[in-house]
Amino acid sequence: MKAVTYKQGQFVVKELPELHPNKDQLLVEPLAIGICGSDLSAVEHTEDFLESVTKAGSVGQAFDPTKDLVLGHEFTAKVIEVGENVTEYAPGDLLIILPWVIGDNGVPYTVGYSNDYPGGLSERVLVGNGGHYKIPDGVNPYHAAVTEPLATGYNSVLRAEIDATGGAIVTGAGTVGLGAVIALATRGIHPIVVSDPSETRRNIALKYGAHAVVNPMEQNPVDVYNELADASQRLYVFEASGVRNLINSMIDSVPHYTKFLIVGASMADNTIKPTSLINKNITLDFITGPGYGETSYTALGETFKDMKDGKFDPSQIVTSYTGFEGVSKAFAALRPGGDKKIDQVKILILPHLQGDKFYTSEELKF
Repeated sequence: MKAVTYKQGQFVVKELPELHPNKDQLLVEPLAIGICGSDLSAVEHTEDFLESVTKAGSVGQAFDPTKDLVLGHEFTAKVIEVGENVTEYAPGDLLIILPWVIGDNGVPYTVGYSNDYPGGLSERVLVGNGGHYKIPDGVNPYHAAVTEPLATGYNSVLRAEIDATGGAIVTGAGTVGLGAVIALATRGIHPIVVSDPSETRRNIALKYGAHAVVNPMEQNPVDVYNELADASQRLYVFEASGVRNLINSMIDSVPHYTKFLIVGASMADNTIKPTSLINKNITLDFITGPGYGETSYTALGETFKDMKDGKFDPSQIVTSYTGFEGVSKAFAALRPGGDKKIDQVKILILPHLQGDKFYTSEELKF
Protein backbone atom coordinates (compact mmCIF):
# COMPACT_ATOMS: atom_id res chain seq x y z
CA MET A 1 0.00 0.00 0.00
CA LYS A 2 1.09 3.57 -0.68
CA ALA A 3 1.93 5.90 2.20
CA VAL A 4 3.76 9.16 2.91
CA THR A 5 6.61 8.47 5.29
CA TYR A 6 8.53 11.06 7.28
CA LYS A 7 12.04 10.70 8.66
CA GLN A 8 14.59 13.32 9.68
CA GLY A 9 13.25 16.17 7.58
CA GLN A 10 12.16 14.26 4.50
CA PHE A 11 8.73 13.22 3.24
CA VAL A 12 8.77 10.26 0.84
CA VAL A 13 5.89 8.48 -0.90
CA LYS A 14 6.62 4.77 -0.79
CA GLU A 15 5.06 1.32 -0.66
CA LEU A 16 4.52 -0.25 2.77
CA PRO A 17 3.36 -3.77 3.69
CA GLU A 18 -0.37 -4.39 3.76
CA LEU A 19 -2.15 -4.28 7.12
CA HIS A 20 -4.50 -6.87 8.63
CA PRO A 21 -6.78 -6.22 11.62
CA ASN A 22 -6.71 -8.39 14.70
CA LYS A 23 -9.98 -9.37 16.38
CA ASP A 24 -10.38 -5.97 18.06
CA GLN A 25 -9.33 -3.66 15.22
CA LEU A 26 -10.79 -2.01 12.13
CA LEU A 27 -8.99 -1.68 8.82
CA VAL A 28 -9.99 1.62 7.22
CA GLU A 29 -9.24 3.52 4.03
CA PRO A 30 -8.63 7.24 4.66
CA LEU A 31 -10.72 9.65 2.58
CA ALA A 32 -9.38 13.02 3.76
CA ILE A 33 -6.54 13.82 6.14
CA GLY A 34 -5.76 17.10 7.88
CA ILE A 35 -2.41 18.40 9.07
CA CYS A 36 -2.47 19.34 12.75
CA GLY A 37 -0.39 21.91 14.58
CA SER A 38 1.06 19.06 16.60
CA ASP A 39 2.17 17.44 13.33
CA LEU A 40 4.02 20.65 12.48
CA SER A 41 5.64 20.56 15.92
CA ALA A 42 6.60 16.91 15.56
CA VAL A 43 8.34 17.74 12.27
CA GLU A 44 9.81 21.14 13.10
CA HIS A 45 10.68 20.57 16.78
CA THR A 46 11.07 16.80 16.97
CA GLU A 47 13.27 16.65 20.07
CA ASP A 48 11.09 19.07 22.04
CA PHE A 49 7.93 17.25 20.94
CA LEU A 50 9.27 13.87 22.02
CA GLU A 51 10.54 15.27 25.32
CA SER A 52 7.12 16.76 26.11
CA VAL A 53 5.13 13.59 25.37
CA THR A 54 7.65 11.42 27.23
CA LYS A 55 7.52 13.60 30.34
CA ALA A 56 3.72 13.49 30.18
CA GLY A 57 3.81 9.70 30.11
CA SER A 58 2.22 9.57 26.64
CA VAL A 59 4.20 6.53 25.53
CA GLY A 60 1.81 5.96 22.63
CA GLN A 61 3.09 9.14 20.98
CA ALA A 62 6.82 8.60 21.54
CA PHE A 63 7.94 7.60 18.06
CA ASP A 64 11.52 6.80 17.00
CA PRO A 65 12.72 9.73 14.82
CA THR A 66 15.35 7.55 13.14
CA LYS A 67 12.66 5.32 11.61
CA ASP A 68 9.90 5.96 9.09
CA LEU A 69 6.77 7.56 10.54
CA VAL A 70 3.40 7.93 8.81
CA LEU A 71 1.72 11.00 10.26
CA GLY A 72 -1.97 11.87 10.25
CA HIS A 73 -4.42 11.69 13.15
CA GLU A 74 -7.15 13.99 11.76
CA PHE A 75 -9.02 11.99 9.15
CA THR A 76 -12.19 10.45 7.86
CA ALA A 77 -12.22 6.95 6.42
CA LYS A 78 -14.21 4.11 4.92
CA VAL A 79 -14.27 0.80 6.79
CA ILE A 80 -12.73 -2.00 4.72
CA GLU A 81 -12.55 -4.90 7.18
CA VAL A 82 -13.34 -5.51 10.85
CA GLY A 83 -12.10 -8.00 13.44
CA GLU A 84 -14.37 -10.67 14.85
CA ASN A 85 -15.04 -8.72 18.08
CA VAL A 86 -16.12 -5.57 16.23
CA THR A 87 -19.91 -5.25 16.15
CA GLU A 88 -20.57 -1.49 16.09
CA TYR A 89 -18.94 -0.88 12.70
CA ALA A 90 -19.17 -2.68 9.37
CA PRO A 91 -17.42 -2.59 5.98
CA GLY A 92 -18.68 0.37 3.98
CA ASP A 93 -19.28 2.65 6.99
CA LEU A 94 -17.90 6.17 6.62
CA LEU A 95 -16.34 7.37 9.86
CA ILE A 96 -14.76 10.31 11.60
CA ILE A 97 -11.84 8.48 13.17
CA LEU A 98 -10.81 8.71 16.80
CA PRO A 99 -7.08 8.09 16.24
CA TRP A 100 -6.22 5.29 18.62
CA VAL A 101 -5.30 1.64 18.42
CA ILE A 102 -4.16 -0.99 20.90
CA GLY A 103 -1.12 -2.76 19.57
CA ASP A 104 -0.61 -6.50 19.64
CA ASN A 105 1.65 -5.81 22.64
CA GLY A 106 -1.32 -4.37 24.57
CA VAL A 107 -0.01 -0.78 24.46
CA PRO A 108 -2.43 1.96 23.30
CA TYR A 109 -1.00 4.12 20.51
CA THR A 110 -2.05 7.40 18.97
CA VAL A 111 -2.43 6.65 15.28
CA GLY A 112 -0.09 8.95 13.40
CA TYR A 113 2.61 9.00 16.09
CA SER A 114 3.63 5.35 16.06
CA ASN A 115 6.29 3.86 13.82
CA ASP A 116 4.42 0.55 13.89
CA TYR A 117 0.88 1.82 13.24
CA PRO A 118 0.67 4.15 10.23
CA GLY A 119 -1.42 7.30 10.43
CA GLY A 120 -3.89 8.73 7.95
CA LEU A 121 -1.28 9.57 5.29
CA SER A 122 -1.56 5.99 4.12
CA GLU A 123 -3.93 4.11 1.85
CA ARG A 124 -4.99 1.90 4.77
CA VAL A 125 -4.89 2.29 8.56
CA LEU A 126 -5.60 0.13 11.61
CA VAL A 127 -7.70 1.76 14.34
CA GLY A 128 -9.29 0.66 17.60
CA ASN A 129 -12.78 -0.63 18.21
CA GLY A 130 -14.69 2.38 19.54
CA GLY A 131 -15.04 6.15 19.66
CA HIS A 132 -15.50 6.75 15.93
CA TYR A 133 -18.49 8.67 14.56
CA LYS A 134 -20.53 7.42 11.62
CA ILE A 135 -20.95 10.06 8.93
CA PRO A 136 -24.60 10.25 7.86
CA ASP A 137 -25.98 11.09 4.42
CA GLY A 138 -25.92 14.82 3.86
CA VAL A 139 -22.54 15.40 5.52
CA ASN A 140 -19.60 15.66 3.14
CA PRO A 141 -17.18 12.88 4.23
CA TYR A 142 -14.17 14.92 3.10
CA HIS A 143 -15.07 18.12 4.92
CA ALA A 144 -15.95 16.11 8.03
CA ALA A 145 -12.19 15.57 8.48
CA VAL A 146 -12.01 19.00 10.13
CA THR A 147 -14.16 17.78 13.06
CA GLU A 148 -11.30 16.63 15.29
CA PRO A 149 -9.21 19.84 15.11
CA LEU A 150 -12.30 22.02 15.48
CA ALA A 151 -13.18 19.94 18.54
CA THR A 152 -9.97 21.10 20.20
CA GLY A 153 -11.29 24.66 20.04
CA TYR A 154 -14.73 23.49 21.19
CA ASN A 155 -13.05 21.73 24.08
CA SER A 156 -11.48 24.96 25.32
CA VAL A 157 -14.92 26.62 25.36
CA LEU A 158 -16.51 23.71 27.22
CA ARG A 159 -13.70 23.69 29.78
CA ALA A 160 -13.94 27.47 30.22
CA GLU A 161 -17.54 27.12 31.46
CA ILE A 162 -18.24 30.51 29.92
CA ASP A 163 -21.84 31.75 29.91
CA ALA A 164 -23.66 34.73 28.45
CA THR A 165 -22.16 37.06 31.07
CA GLY A 166 -18.68 36.55 29.64
CA GLY A 167 -16.89 37.92 26.60
CA ALA A 168 -14.09 36.42 24.55
CA ILE A 169 -10.88 37.08 22.69
CA VAL A 170 -9.53 34.30 20.47
CA THR A 171 -5.84 34.64 19.63
CA GLY A 172 -4.98 32.62 16.54
CA ALA A 173 -7.55 31.79 13.86
CA GLY A 174 -6.22 28.49 12.64
CA THR A 175 -8.49 25.47 12.82
CA VAL A 176 -8.38 25.27 16.63
CA GLY A 177 -9.07 28.97 17.12
CA LEU A 178 -11.90 28.86 14.61
CA GLY A 179 -13.36 25.90 16.50
CA ALA A 180 -13.44 28.11 19.58
CA VAL A 181 -15.12 30.88 17.58
CA ILE A 182 -17.86 28.52 16.36
CA ALA A 183 -18.47 27.14 19.85
CA LEU A 184 -18.64 30.64 21.32
CA ALA A 185 -20.97 31.90 18.60
CA THR A 186 -23.37 28.96 18.95
CA ARG A 187 -23.58 29.76 22.67
CA GLY A 188 -24.46 33.40 22.04
CA ILE A 189 -21.31 34.86 23.55
CA HIS A 190 -20.80 38.58 22.86
CA PRO A 191 -18.41 40.07 22.07
CA ILE A 192 -16.08 37.65 20.27
CA VAL A 193 -12.88 39.35 19.12
CA VAL A 194 -10.44 37.36 16.99
CA SER A 195 -6.78 38.24 16.58
CA ASP A 196 -4.68 36.85 13.72
CA PRO A 197 -2.21 38.40 11.25
CA SER A 198 -3.77 36.51 8.33
CA GLU A 199 -6.53 38.34 6.48
CA THR A 200 -7.83 35.03 5.13
CA ARG A 201 -8.21 33.63 8.63
CA ARG A 202 -9.78 36.81 9.95
CA ASN A 203 -12.40 36.72 7.19
CA ILE A 204 -13.28 33.11 7.98
CA ALA A 205 -13.61 34.04 11.66
CA LEU A 206 -16.19 36.67 10.71
CA LYS A 207 -18.14 34.07 8.73
CA TYR A 208 -18.14 31.81 11.78
CA GLY A 209 -19.56 34.46 14.11
CA ALA A 210 -16.76 36.74 15.33
CA HIS A 211 -17.98 40.28 16.04
CA ALA A 212 -14.64 41.94 15.35
CA VAL A 213 -11.26 40.86 13.97
CA VAL A 214 -7.85 42.36 14.59
CA ASN A 215 -4.42 42.18 13.01
CA PRO A 216 -2.24 41.98 16.15
CA MET A 217 0.64 43.53 14.24
CA GLU A 218 -1.42 46.70 13.98
CA GLN A 219 -3.80 46.76 16.95
CA ASN A 220 -4.18 45.35 20.47
CA PRO A 221 -7.20 42.98 20.55
CA VAL A 222 -7.86 43.95 24.17
CA ASP A 223 -8.48 47.56 23.08
CA VAL A 224 -11.06 46.39 20.55
CA TYR A 225 -12.65 44.07 23.10
CA ASN A 226 -12.97 46.90 25.63
CA GLU A 227 -14.84 49.00 23.07
CA LEU A 228 -17.44 46.24 22.60
CA ALA A 229 -17.74 44.68 26.06
CA ASP A 230 -19.54 45.80 29.16
CA ALA A 231 -17.23 46.62 32.05
CA SER A 232 -18.96 43.98 34.18
CA GLN A 233 -18.16 41.13 31.81
CA ARG A 234 -15.43 38.66 32.63
CA LEU A 235 -12.93 38.26 29.80
CA TYR A 236 -11.99 34.78 28.57
CA VAL A 237 -8.95 34.60 26.29
CA PHE A 238 -8.71 31.48 24.14
CA GLU A 239 -5.03 31.28 23.21
CA ALA A 240 -4.81 29.16 20.06
CA SER A 241 -1.82 30.72 18.31
CA GLY A 242 1.08 29.12 20.16
CA VAL A 243 2.99 32.40 19.79
CA ARG A 244 5.81 32.56 22.30
CA ASN A 245 5.22 34.83 25.30
CA LEU A 246 1.87 36.04 23.97
CA ILE A 247 0.18 35.63 27.35
CA ASN A 248 2.88 37.63 29.08
CA SER A 249 2.48 40.41 26.52
CA MET A 250 -1.28 40.61 27.24
CA ILE A 251 -1.22 40.57 31.06
CA ASP A 252 -0.88 44.32 31.53
CA SER A 253 -3.82 45.17 29.25
CA VAL A 254 -6.43 42.53 30.18
CA PRO A 255 -8.94 43.22 32.99
CA HIS A 256 -8.74 41.72 36.46
CA TYR A 257 -10.10 38.13 36.73
CA THR A 258 -9.37 37.35 33.08
CA LYS A 259 -9.23 33.62 32.40
CA PHE A 260 -6.81 32.28 29.78
CA LEU A 261 -7.59 28.95 28.11
CA ILE A 262 -4.37 27.79 26.44
CA VAL A 263 -4.78 25.35 23.55
CA GLY A 264 -2.00 26.66 21.28
CA ALA A 265 1.12 24.58 21.83
CA SER A 266 4.29 26.67 21.91
CA MET A 267 7.34 24.41 21.76
CA ALA A 268 9.56 27.14 23.24
CA ASP A 269 9.87 28.17 26.87
CA ASN A 270 7.53 31.01 27.80
CA THR A 271 8.02 33.66 30.45
CA ILE A 272 5.42 34.84 32.94
CA LYS A 273 5.72 37.02 36.03
CA PRO A 274 3.61 35.39 38.78
CA THR A 275 3.14 38.61 40.73
CA SER A 276 1.49 40.26 37.72
CA LEU A 277 -1.00 37.39 37.46
CA ILE A 278 -1.59 37.24 41.20
CA ASN A 279 -2.26 40.97 41.53
CA LYS A 280 -4.93 40.77 38.82
CA ASN A 281 -6.36 37.36 39.83
CA ILE A 282 -5.55 35.94 36.42
CA THR A 283 -6.38 32.27 35.75
CA LEU A 284 -4.38 30.08 33.37
CA ASP A 285 -5.96 26.81 32.23
CA PHE A 286 -4.10 24.48 29.86
CA ILE A 287 -6.39 22.33 27.72
CA THR A 288 -6.16 19.08 25.80
CA GLY A 289 -8.39 16.06 25.36
CA PRO A 290 -11.19 14.97 27.71
CA GLY A 291 -11.56 16.95 30.92
CA TYR A 292 -11.28 15.62 34.45
CA GLY A 293 -13.90 12.93 35.02
CA GLU A 294 -14.93 12.63 31.35
CA THR A 295 -15.24 9.05 30.15
CA SER A 296 -15.37 10.10 26.49
CA TYR A 297 -14.29 13.08 24.44
CA THR A 298 -17.40 15.24 24.86
CA ALA A 299 -16.10 18.06 22.66
CA LEU A 300 -15.73 15.80 19.63
CA GLY A 301 -19.34 14.66 19.92
CA GLU A 302 -20.63 18.22 20.33
CA THR A 303 -18.64 19.46 17.35
CA PHE A 304 -19.95 16.67 15.15
CA LYS A 305 -23.52 17.24 16.32
CA ASP A 306 -23.33 20.95 15.48
CA MET A 307 -21.92 20.09 12.07
CA LYS A 308 -24.73 17.59 11.39
CA ASP A 309 -27.30 20.15 12.57
CA GLY A 310 -25.96 22.71 10.11
CA LYS A 311 -24.80 25.20 12.73
CA PHE A 312 -21.64 25.81 10.69
CA ASP A 313 -20.28 24.98 7.25
CA PRO A 314 -17.08 22.92 7.58
CA SER A 315 -16.06 23.67 3.99
CA GLN A 316 -15.37 27.32 4.89
CA ILE A 317 -12.24 26.34 6.76
CA VAL A 318 -10.66 24.27 3.96
CA THR A 319 -8.48 26.48 1.79
CA SER A 320 -6.78 23.80 -0.35
CA TYR A 321 -6.70 20.12 -1.24
CA THR A 322 -3.79 18.06 -2.51
CA GLY A 323 -2.63 14.45 -2.85
CA PHE A 324 0.13 12.41 -1.20
CA GLU A 325 2.75 13.99 -3.47
CA GLY A 326 1.76 17.42 -2.16
CA VAL A 327 2.26 16.64 1.55
CA SER A 328 5.71 18.23 1.77
CA LYS A 329 4.41 21.42 0.13
CA ALA A 330 1.41 21.43 2.45
CA PHE A 331 3.59 21.24 5.56
CA ALA A 332 5.74 24.08 4.22
CA ALA A 333 2.65 26.20 3.52
CA LEU A 334 1.29 25.73 7.03
CA ARG A 335 4.56 25.97 8.92
CA PRO A 336 5.08 29.17 10.94
CA GLY A 337 7.55 31.37 9.10
CA GLY A 338 6.73 29.68 5.81
CA ASP A 339 5.35 31.16 2.61
CA LYS A 340 2.81 33.67 3.91
CA LYS A 341 1.60 34.42 0.38
CA ILE A 342 -0.20 31.06 0.33
CA ASP A 343 -2.09 32.05 3.48
CA GLN A 344 -3.59 28.63 4.14
CA VAL A 345 -5.87 27.59 6.99
CA LYS A 346 -6.69 23.90 6.58
CA ILE A 347 -5.22 21.81 3.77
CA LEU A 348 -6.85 18.42 3.28
CA ILE A 349 -4.85 15.56 1.81
CA LEU A 350 -7.00 13.39 -0.48
CA PRO A 351 -5.24 10.11 -1.33
CA HIS A 352 -6.97 9.80 -4.71
CA LEU A 353 -5.55 13.10 -6.03
CA GLN A 354 -2.47 12.84 -8.23
CA GLY A 355 0.53 15.15 -8.15
CA ASP A 356 1.44 17.97 -5.78
CA LYS A 357 -0.95 20.64 -7.07
CA PHE A 358 -3.11 22.55 -4.59
CA TYR A 359 -6.78 22.42 -5.64
CA THR A 360 -9.64 24.68 -4.60
CA SER A 361 -13.14 23.53 -3.66
CA GLU A 362 -14.40 24.94 -6.95
CA GLU A 363 -11.93 22.90 -8.97
CA LEU A 364 -12.98 19.70 -7.18
CA LYS A 365 -16.68 20.65 -7.23
CA PHE A 366 -17.02 20.29 -3.44
